Amino acid sequence: MKSKKEIVKVITPFPLTARQKQIIFQKLAPFAGDTHLKIKEKVDPSLIGGVIIMWRDLYIDCSLKTQLEKLKKELL
Repeated sequence: MKSKKEIVKVITPFPLTARQKQIIFQKLAPFAGDTHLKIKEKVDPSLIGGVIIMWRDLYIDCSLKTQLEKLKKELL
């Protein structure tokens, strides 16, 4: 039986290195089971720093842009 394939969308302000991709795979692997994960990478310089990861119903936004927006809301 073939394993399923799923796309993990990753948005960063710069292209990911092979090591960074490996770290993402390592963190998601325990939740993937026998599913083969493939990274679909998008570069968005407006994020400034950090990463956004979207997979299944998981949405992780660790971008500097979002953190700065949250801080601005708290200060105003």
